[in-house]
Amino acid sequence: MEEHGFGLPHSVIAKVRGKIWELRPEWGGIEYRFFYVAIVGRRIVALHAIRKQSQKLKAKDIEMAESRYHDVLKRLVDEATPPIRRRTDQKES
Repeated sequence: MEEHGFGLPHSVIAKVRGKIWELRPEWGGIEYRFFYVAIVGRRIVALHAIRKQSQKLKAKDIEMAESRYHDVLKRLVDEATPPIRRRTDQKES
């Protein structure tokens, strides 16, 4: 992706569902599928990876990626929320 960006052919990259995409690399004659999502800015998060065994994606693998995507979004919201701190000029009663 670094070399070709998102202009890769459909045989290598495809949209799965919603915001989830898959990358389909082959290493040593074995095909893999990496489910990922691009989030604000240049951040790309790998959500799930499998060794390809059939042409069709299993529902459980898509659901796993979606669940992890929602977990990542929640963490990003939690990280963006500043911690509640006691004001330094308040006197304790």
